[in-house]
Amino acid sequence: MTELSQIYDLMRASPMNDWVGGSDPEKVGDACVNVLRRHVRLNGASKVLDFGCGIGRGLVSLHKAGVRPTKIVGMDIMPPVIEFCEQNIAPTVPNTTFELIEGMNDHYDRFIDERDRASHDDLRKKYQGYFTDGYAFSVFTHVTQDDFQKLLDFVSSMMKPGGRFLFTCFELNAFSRHMVLSGQSMFPLDRQRMMDAQDVFIANADDPLSFIAFDADLIRDMVWKAGMTITRVSYGCWMGGGIGESLQDVIVCTKLPELKKIDDVEMTPLVRREPDRPMTPPWPKRLRRYLKRRLG
Repeated sequence: MTELSQIYDLMRASPMNDWVGGSDPEKVGDACVNVLRRHVRLNGASKVLDFGCGIGRGLVSLHKAGVRPTKIVGMDIMPPVIEFCEQNIAPTVPNTTFELIEGMNDHYDRFIDERDRASHDDLRKKYQGYFTDGYAFSVFTHVTQDDFQKLLDFVSSMMKPGGRFLFTCFELNAFSRHMVLSGQSMFPLDRQRMMDAQDVFIANADDPLSFIAFDADLIRDMVWKAGMTITRVSYGCWMGGGIGESLQDVIVCTKLPELKKIDDVEMTPLVRREPDRPMTPPWPKRLRRYLKRRLG
């Protein structure tokens, strides 16, 4: 545990901690792991994708919590954070590797240099259907709608059928829209910045990807197009009103499973219920005579 404490200290001392959101890296990592363990069951057989791993806050806290998957792969587009993880985390946390992947993002491009990075196609081939579980904290809160779909497609290609992928985002639904438009959300959001038929909300015109929210139906449609389906949602407290267990909304997806033959599907047998008495009520004789006269 001393080695993990040293890693957290290195994170605290690094300016890269501010690149990935700031705050105490140990507390942030622990909070992410608490969310993950509430919604996704990990064990020694799990093969885990940490998508947008940053400087590895969640990954280190996962190890600190005693979770020992068969494999953990951290992926990010920023060379310095992957270099940090390879130098300071990989030697300490077993079964852990990191991948520097291609990608551009207006919010993070200033931290990206010309270093060689793995293409999505290369990583698809390398990890096709490999991961049983995955997570992405604060990744889909900083991407355009086009990149949202592309990243979901990419992640889905690496997930095993039936595998779980958890990501956080800001979802525009009836309640969150009401709170934003009423000025009740936790952030000082400009109520005039609903875009694309009010399906997308941008909070900061000078840095659009610093905070971006998407319509709930739009998110579900993008997840489905990626070959996954949403199987659990836990709303965040960002929208105000005193609800939510975490800041952002938590979306859990399941990679569509391989279909079985109909004969191999275990179905719950239907219970045959025989009536204890005739289905036709025993009408009184006088009422039956009356109905016979009226109805012929």
